[in-house]
Amino acid sequence: MRVVSGQGNAGFSPRRRTLLGLAGGGVASMAQAQAAPSAADAQRAANREGFETVTIPVYSQDIMNVVNLHEFEDVGRRKISELAYNYIRAGAADELTLKANRAAFADYWVRRKVMVDVSRVDTAVELFGKTYPHPVLLGPVGLRRLMHPDGDRLTILAAHKSGAILVGPRHGLIADMTKAGTMPVWWASSLGYHTQADAERWAKTNEDLGAAALCVSLDYPYTGARDRPSRDHWEAQWSETPRYNTGDGGSVQFQPGMIFPYYPRMNWDWLKWVRGASKLPLVIKGITTGEDAKRAVAAGADAISVSNHGGRTLDGAISTLHALPEVVDAVGPKIPVLVDGGVRRGGDVVKAAALGARAIMIGRPYLWGLAAFGQEGVQRVIEVLEGETRIALALSGAGTMRGVDRSFIRPAWKAYKPG
Repeated sequence: MRVVSGQGNAGFSPRRRTLLGLAGGGVASMAQAQAAPSAADAQRAANREGFETVTIPVYSQDIMNVVNLHEFEDVGRRKISELAYNYIRAGAADELTLKANRAAFADYWVRRKVMVDVSRVDTAVELFGKTYPHPVLLGPVGLRRLMHPDGDRLTILAAHKSGAILVGPRHGLIADMTKAGTMPVWWASSLGYHTQADAERWAKTNEDLGAAALCVSLDYPYTGARDRPSRDHWEAQWSETPRYNTGDGGSVQFQPGMIFPYYPRMNWDWLKWVRGASKLPLVIKGITTGEDAKRAVAAGADAISVSNHGGRTLDGAISTLHALPEVVDAVGPKIPVLVDGGVRRGGDVVKAAALGARAIMIGRPYLWGLAAFGQEGVQRVIEVLEGETRIALALSGAGTMRGVDRSFIRPAWKAYKPG
């Protein structure tokens, strides 16, 4: 596999081009590096040799200096208020589950396979009968405008540009951006509704607007106990009033230990209401146990997303990567399973795929990209994660997302015992 720059290597130093392999067979000196072939020459040579080529978009030097998803958070934090940062960064209580989501990826090792032809690497995934170029979805998050004044629109444009499914776009933008041809594939998102009429209206409205699927998060009946926002007396319009916006038009004084209901009456009948009101695929988000996964399938789920709401609701809940195999085993091959929480590297994506995930969702990483560099920041977050996934697929010997299975993974804390 050869890597070529999307703009004739513009923006890359000779050393950078060497590290990317643009010079062909290893560059021995800076003089040789400066004489490296053009992107077109590299493309032609790769075609002759039967290798895959990957185009790397080139942005400003500031964006290209950010080399992984962790660093987008550092840059983004410097460009927003501390209150806004704390709200997005916060996990529940002692943030044990928030930390566990990330730490879980270190609990597994990849069992790489060698002497496999990986000259063609494919990150494509299939969901609901359609093929997408990579497994990265932009998950449902609130307050994109907190990261950037035009955050909702810029996120839509970035998803469109990057081929990412966007979950939960703001309704006010959908019609105009669809007409302009800049609307990506999108899934509607909801935390639920109290009545059957409201649930059915939500489903029908989004189907009419052009949603490709309906995604409902079942894990937010009450607000979580989050110390960072409590300390900041947080609410969505914090610059105007120290009151907490409940999301339904009301507000209460935010304080530690406060329990406030969102949708505590949600039960499995809700899914049946929605299932009866729309023909769109129904994605159930917030499942972390096998028994709930089976109930979701029985209630009409077309896909399950293993999620603990980014560690923002119940602290001490299981990490999503550790919950993933139980859910996958419970539903078998019947429906696709997705996962979110803690994904920061391409190797994480491969580990999740090895445990049964068809695709992954990210939340905070693309918000940090949005805060750091706007639309291009979101695009670059997706591209870096996709690029690292491509590398991990190649070096693991899987080659494709479809080729990853549990033979590619083992627990780090157990001695390996063959099947």
